Amino acid sequence: QVYARMSEVLGITDDNHVLETFMTKIVTNLKYRGRCEPVISRTLQFLNDLSVGYPFYSDTSLTPATYSLLKKLVKIEAVKFMLQNHTSKHFPFLGVSDNYSLSDLRCRTMFYTALTRLLMVDLGEDEDEFENFMLPLTVSFESVTQIFNSSFEQEEAKRMLIGLARDLRGIAFALNTKTSYTMLFDWIYPAYISVLQRAIELWYREPACTTPILKLMAEFMQNRSQRLNFDVSSPNGILLFREASKMICTYGNQILSLGTLSKDQVYPLKLKGISICYSALKSALCGNYVSFGVFKLYGDNHFDNVLQAFVKMLLSVSHSDLLQYRKLSQSYYPLLECVTQDHMSFITSLEPRVLIYILTSISEGLTAIDTIVSSSCCASLDYIVTYLFKHIAKEGKKTLRCREISQDGQRLFNFMQQNPEVLQQMMSILMNTIIFEDCRNQWSVSRPLLGLILLNEKYFSELRATLINSQPDSKREVLDQCFRNLMEGVEQNLLVKNRDR
Repeated sequence: QVYARMSEVLGITDDNHVLETFMTKIVTNLKYRGRCEPVISRTLQFLNDLSVGYPFYSDTSLTPATYSLLKKLVKIEAVKFMLQNHTSKHFPFLGVSDNYSLSDLRCRTMFYTALTRLLMVDLGEDEDEFENFMLPLTVSFESVTQIFNSSFEQEEAKRMLIGLARDLRGIAFALNTKTSYTMLFDWIYPAYISVLQRAIELWYREPACTTPILKLMAEFMQNRSQRLNFDVSSPNGILLFREASKMICTYGNQILSLGTLSKDQVYPLKLKGISICYSALKSALCGNYVSFGVFKLYGDNHFDNVLQAFVKMLLSVSHSDLLQYRKLSQSYYPLLECVTQDHMSFITSLEPRVLIYILTSISEGLTAIDTIVSSSCCASLDYIVTYLFKHIAKEGKKTLRCREISQDGQRLFNFMQQNPEVLQQMMSILMNTIIFEDCRNQWSVSRPLLGLILLNEKYFSELRATLINSQPDSKREVLDQCFRNLMEGVEQNLLVKNRDR
């Protein structure tokens, strides 16, 4: 029916003709309706949907013959034209003149995501074709570099960099293979990434500029589809992390110099940028493409610096803001989970006031409605408790191998002895959640529970008695039996089998 109607009204008789009509209309809209945001937005959304590669049906029968849409698309002249001419001369919405507000530049990310997907269909390992595709961006970066080195027309350079950051983020998002990502890395490092670093230093007060650049860095750090698995002889993983560390440290130090901000300014001017930095750092720590021991081995302080920047930014945020702003909480708590999983030596080196802040944030996040937050809190607590329990278990051995681990663990043990209420409170929260609330992530909640019980057996007995006595007489025996069942056959260790029991 669709084809019949299209044939009747438009004279279209086959699927290739349909695609050609679609793409011609897309190019026409992008060329001549550049100032009409609703048209550009919906046109780019349609282009993006097509670039994903949905199957296309060639006839109206019940059994559709599925063709590769992307293979068909890249043979269309309109698509070839876009791949070879993505400049403001042909597509005015890519321009950076004063006629466009900074918010108008947002659509560029979607445009370049779709365009890069189409490029990837036949790209393979052709570096020359990739370089040709990147040529308009190369010219723009060279122009910005010249501006920085000469009279420095600030507003022009700023607009160009915002556009470039959005373009590159779209390109990086679409490059999901090791080969294609490496091409992009070789293109941007080191010359152009230093330009982005310079922009963060200069315009840290302007979120319209810093947000696209920080989001670009966060996208670069994503090891999606294992695209960041560089060759064993390549230092690119470490180099990439160093650049991210520099940017996060620069932004963090500069943003903290703003001082106290009003309630309506604190998120756009500060917390949004911090949340993006945390997302980037989390991707780096969990991406499995950097051996962080290398930094300490060779006296490189970039890893230590970025962890210290993480703490400095954290201490400038109130606990209420951590949970009030969803994007901030969804970046902070997963990052904390990564840090506690693999870098407990850093956690144990923190000052008591910082440890109190972090543990308090975990305690408050355990009851969060957002399961991402509560699950990450449970995991972080489990890693901390497990680390502490293993230290106590090894304390009697005093072997040479355990000496350094023992020193880190002893600091945490001493802190917990001086602040026993911290873990006790979290045990109480978890028990009350399990017994009295509709627990949506029960498995996550169960993970730290055994460690908490074994570390605080006396308090567990007191809490158990309190919970039982708080029930009506008819319920007490039932709850008491539940507690007996909970600990039946449980041994004094945190082995997986014992945890599961």
